[in-house]
Amino acid sequence: MKDAPVLIIGGGISGLSTAWWLVQQGIAVELWEADDQPGGKIRSTREQGYLSERAAGLLVNFRPEIDRMIHAAGLDSSRCSRNDDLKRYVLHRDRLAQVPMTFSGMALSPLWSRQAKLRMASEILVPRGGHEQESVSEFITRRLGREILETAIDPFISGTLASDPARASARAILPRLTELEQRYGSITLGMLISRLLKRRRANNADAFSFRQGMSGLIQTLAATPGIRLRCGLKVKRIAREGDGWRVDADGSRGQRSLSTTQLVITAPANVAATLTSELDEVLSTQLGGIEYAPLAVLHLGLRQAQIQHPLDGTGFLVPGRSGLNLNGNLWMSNLFPQRAPEGQALLTSYLGGSRHPEQPGWSDGKIVSRVLSDLSPLLGISGEPHYVRIDRHPRGLPLYYGNYPLRIQTIRDRLNRLPGLHLNANYLDGVSVRERIYQGSKCAQTIAAALRSARSSQDDWQMAFAGTLPGSPD
Repeated sequence: MKDAPVLIIGGGISGLSTAWWLVQQGIAVELWEADDQPGGKIRSTREQGYLSERAAGLLVNFRPEIDRMIHAAGLDSSRCSRNDDLKRYVLHRDRLAQVPMTFSGMALSPLWSRQAKLRMASEILVPRGGHEQESVSEFITRRLGREILETAIDPFISGTLASDPARASARAILPRLTELEQRYGSITLGMLISRLLKRRRANNADAFSFRQGMSGLIQTLAATPGIRLRCGLKVKRIAREGDGWRVDADGSRGQRSLSTTQLVITAPANVAATLTSELDEVLSTQLGGIEYAPLAVLHLGLRQAQIQHPLDGTGFLVPGRSGLNLNGNLWMSNLFPQRAPEGQALLTSYLGGSRHPEQPGWSDGKIVSRVLSDLSPLLGISGEPHYVRIDRHPRGLPLYYGNYPLRIQTIRDRLNRLPGLHLNANYLDGVSVRERIYQGSKCAQTIAAALRSARSSQDDWQMAFAGTLPGSPD
């Protein structure tokens, strides 16, 4: 007899969403989190009238599964959507330039030279190519040219994913674009055909948060009936036990052990590598080889009167060749209501990543002074901020480097040898909150099917056994 049908190790968004989807299918879940509260890196902080985010500041969604979760969890009333009319900016030639959101806008935009626009227009004539280990830089340069890489793709990859386009796997980071090339021979042609065939998303893309910040999502999921959340438990060892698993952990109240049929590890890759080291050396090695980028997040509160540039957008991203200290800056008080006191602005900057891995180790004073020296001429900032908060993440985001699809395939192949063991974390299938929730639903479906199959087999065995007893009906 197992203590629990499902145990999830890790109470971040991957673990919580997996647990939530399982509960919707009537499956109770035990969830262990090493920290003193759930959410992982997602955490909202309310201080001095400012609401800042430790990591993810919003959820960009186009999947109907996420909308279903938000509705079923009772979060519709607290959902805050981003204003789609807000401009998007990128740093270009030491000034903020608006990023065009339409094809006609791209054709007229001063962001790119005439040669770059002609290169984009001729993408349909570029022959199919590439190789398994092709990087994002190689893929974009080959299909769209160097200028598009430097002005548009590099800021996105470095600013939002903390990654290096020269090392990041194109197939892992840009799966849709690489698939369009392989299927149709061209990104442009593939998009046109998809549009003609009306292969559109089931719902329109939306960017939103919650009145309480992203922690509102975490707290709601964690409080779901059927999820038994235990914080402060650090798993030390997992081992095979019959057809299931035995898990041992240390906590403030001593050791705890649990037997389970289905075990899910949603902790970071290095933790998963340690926990699987006694189970499968190849699996552990592949997990341990996944690199992470260190990050720092700086929140600055200023009076709107201190900022000359109109805060009429979402913020801006920074190309690597700019030489600035920050990778991007979000105007959080513009995105959602009640992020700053009346008449104030909250600016959130992102540092570190693959570009500047040393920055999260800087002192608070150095981080603030360096970022202000970058922001002040761009936004016309005068004076000093009256609110400062810095969040650091030594292992911020996983980096999909090298032949990453092969690494992931090897991990999945080794997992197939360990029935009942599952991995679901942001080093698999995307780092966004959207993908973490979606992958949680897929993981829950797999587990539910396995539990149903086990029950069916057990019922068949019991019926067959009962048929052999004296006096049993034929």
